[in-house]
Amino acid sequence: MTATEQPTRWDRFLLVVVGIVATYAFGLVVAGLFLGDHVFDRLGFGPDDGAIVRADARHYVRLVYVILGSVIIGWMLTIAALVAGPLRRREVWAWNTIVGSVGAWFILDTGLSLILGFAGHAAFNVAFAAGLAVPLVAIRQELGDRTDKPTR
Repeated sequence: MTATEQPTRWDRFLLVVVGIVATYAFGLVVAGLFLGDHVFDRLGFGPDDGAIVRADARHYVRLVYVILGSVIIGWMLTIAALVAGPLRRREVWAWNTIVGSVGAWFILDTGLSLILGFAGHAAFNVAFAAGLAVPLVAIRQELGDRTDKPTR
């Protein structure tokens, strides 16, 4: 595949999922800056009863959501750049990089969410991971037996 070829449906699908996740992350940033504490529950985070009582604690939690949303946006922009460039050219290292970063996130975030008793957040992660996994598995099949041998 050359760099001038059009993206496949799987490339476009993956970019749509990345866009949805980035939009969600932007919602975390906005919620952290401007909206009330119960919005976090609707975005998949926060205690079930919304019981963060101290004002200084609520203010700090908002900072955490701003940081979390910002980091997710940066992560999605990086994935989008990989999808639009080297992954579109079916460079194996790009696929490995995306799968490695998504896998590390999923194992750590989901595992620790379960350990800490936040099964709802873990279930949210499964939906997010599935959205990324479907196009990534399809793209992996398109990679075939290619390897990351340098070209001269």
